[in-house]
Amino acid sequence: MDARLPWAVRNNASWCDIVCRSHGIKTSFRPELWATGERAPNLYPDAVTLRERLHADDVLSAIAPGPGASIKDSYATLDFAPHGFDELFEARWITRDPSPAPSDWTVLRTSEELAEWTEAADQTNTLTPELLRHAEVRFLAARDQHGISAGAIANLTGPVVGVSNVFARTIADTDAWAAIPAAVNAAFPSAALVGYEHGTGLRAATAAGFRDLGPLRVWLAP
Repeated sequence: MDARLPWAVRNNASWCDIVCRSHGIKTSFRPELWATGERAPNLYPDAVTLRERLHADDVLSAIAPGPGASIKDSYATLDFAPHGFDELFEARWITRDPSPAPSDWTVLRTSEELAEWTEAADQTNTLTPELLRHAEVRFLAARDQHGISAGAIANLTGPVVGVSNVFARTIADTDAWAAIPAAVNAAFPSAALVGYEHGTGLRAATAAGFRDLGPLRVWLAP
C-alpha cells in the first residue's frame, strides 16, 4: 500500500467532518470509521471507512438508516448491496507531488467571494461562510473577464493537502487540473496533493500528473 493512501482517506474524512460540523451536525471519529449522527449535507456521505477491513454491519450501525443514507467505502472492500444500498459510483484515489510554479489563482477571503464561488460551483446551500475561518481550508479560484472560470477546495491534514470540489466553467477541465498543483502549493507549500476522482475529472487529473492510489466506492440507500 502506498503510504499516501491512508493520509488521503483521513484527509477526505476530515473535510467531510468540517463540512458537516459547519451545518451543526454531530460527528464522530473512531480508529476505523468516521460517521455523522444524522443525514449529511447534499453530496457528502454519512460515513467514511478509515481502515481496509471492516464489517458492513459495524458501518451501518453508526449511521441513521433509511433513504438517502450514504457510505464512502474508502478501500472498496465492502458490499452494501445485501443491505439495500446501490453502488453510486467507483472512483480512484489520486496523488501528486507539489509544484513550486507560480500561480494566478486566488484564495477567497470574504463571504461575498464565497457566495460567488458557490454559485459558480452549484453548491450554494452546502458550503457555508464558516468554512472560511478554518486555518486548514482554502477556497481557490481562477478568474477571467467574466468572473470565476474555475475553482477547487484545498484542505490540509498532516503531510497532505486534499483537492476536492474541482470545477471548470469557461476553461477546459484539463486546463483547470493543470493549474491546480501550483495553486494548491501556493496555499500550502510542500504538501503532497491527494484526492479522488472518476470519469472526466480523473482523466484530467491524470493528464496533469496525478497518479493512482487505489479504488473507493460510494454507496447510497434509495
